[in-house]
Amino acid sequence: MLFENQNFTSRLKKPVSLDEHVFRYCEFSDIQFEGGDISSAFLAWSFTGCGWYWGLFNTCILVDVKFINCIFRGTTFSGARFVNCEFENCQFLKDNLDGSCTFDEVSWFACAQENCAGLESEFRTRDKDRSYAP
Repeated sequence: MLFENQNFTSRLKKPVSLDEHVFRYCEFSDIQFEGGDISSAFLAWSFTGCGWYWGLFNTCILVDVKFINCIFRGTTFSGARFVNCEFENCQFLKDNLDGSCTFDEVSWFACAQENCAGLESEFRTRDKDRSYAP
């Protein structure tokens, strides 16, 4: 199902889920997710102040997506494709069972991060002049 030009704040309403849909020009803010598959395509939109606990970003496609002030706890990223995505002030933390976020077979294309914890080794960090640095 295609969701276009919609804003989701604090919660999702049925039939919206993050599994096997297409989201274009949408915005999610202040939503806390627990578990569940995230296998949708996300095109040109943003997540602000969202949190994931044991989320499974499996084979999802994210293009021109911004993550701002988001927290990921024990989240798995497997086979995901991130294209021209930005992460700002995000945290990738362990869950309550001491499990870290994992990034298996993830592809990063022209992505940037700024002031993020736990994502440093995955791709480049943006330096002060806003260019990409190794």
